[in-house]
Amino acid sequence: MKNLLFERHIGASAEQVGVRLYRVATGFIAERFVVQGNQMVAVQVLPMFALADFEGFALSDPHYLLMRAIYGEVRQLVWGSQG
Repeated sequence: MKNLLFERHIGASAEQVGVRLYRVATGFIAERFVVQGNQMVAVQVLPMFALADFEGFALSDPHYLLMRAIYGEVRQLVWGSQG
């Protein structure tokens, strides 16, 4: 079972992009999603075991500059002051 802890999205051109953070039995899962203008949705999922993996996930986002603050919120929720 997964419990939604966090969800934020922003508008980027004709798209909505965002991140969801879930609490699961093994820790956390992040989902990055894009809702395109035609309502097609793409989702990428990252089981969050290591901060370095999350940083790579965030930095590979083509919308990273717009999403930077949102990724910072997720980092703080999962890793606190370590992030």
